[in-house]
Amino acid sequence: MTFPFTIRPYWLLFGVTCLVGCAAKRQPEWTPKPLVRWEDLSTEPMPLADDGYLLLCEGATKGLFPATIGVTRLTIDEDAAGRVAALRTDPRNEFLQWNSAFDDKFAISEVFPVSQFDLGGGEAGPQQVLAALHAFHARLGLIYAVNEPRNGESEIIAALYEVKTGRPLASIHAHALSLAPTAEERKQRGASLWTTDSRALVRAKFENIVYACMDELIAKDQPAPIEDSSGWRPVVPIRPVEWPPARDAPTRPQDQTKRGS
Repeated sequence: MTFPFTIRPYWLLFGVTCLVGCAAKRQPEWTPKPLVRWEDLSTEPMPLADDGYLLLCEGATKGLFPATIGVTRLTIDEDAAGRVAALRTDPRNEFLQWNSAFDDKFAISEVFPVSQFDLGGGEAGPQQVLAALHAFHARLGLIYAVNEPRNGESEIIAALYEVKTGRPLASIHAHALSLAPTAEERKQRGASLWTTDSRALVRAKFENIVYACMDELIAKDQPAPIEDSSGWRPVVPIRPVEWPPARDAPTRPQDQTKRGS
């Protein structure tokens, strides 16, 4: 039996390599990571939100906006020494994402990330993060963490602080599950992870919840009271200016007293 074409050895080698490579290219297995607890983000016990946000400040704030916001992501590593907190923030991603999210909020002047380097070698606890935000003159601070309790499930927990006082203003929580691709998406060789993966879904959901939380805080905020300046104040009434001045006219009451004596 003869073939109309000749199979060369290098074509066989190429085919075997492709088959081996495709077989070896598998989806990475999901491995559980240490979960960040609410107490890892909070400086004090506070009510927790459930798939939304919960304002913790009583009444309206005064003079909180316009404000700059510092954002950071906290993670937990477990080793022989115990649970160690660290900041796993990509400054470029955080800057672009949050500034674009609040692009239409004129009450938010700037959003900037805080990384582990900004702590100066200190621990990544909420008190240390707030101290770094205070040094950067931020008025608000958002500390959040991403958890994956199980494969295909993601959540983001966060605490929003007023940096100057260190008091929590809101607790924020977002939860999402991965979606199974539809029959049409299977025909098109799979669906986009941006619309089906829980990690992408919870990120978009969290951004919307934070936006709504800021929207309510801005609406409730009251202007700060205007304080009188502590500059020079006259002790006696100021005499109106006369032009041309009268000859030998006293300019101050004490001058008139001296002249009469």
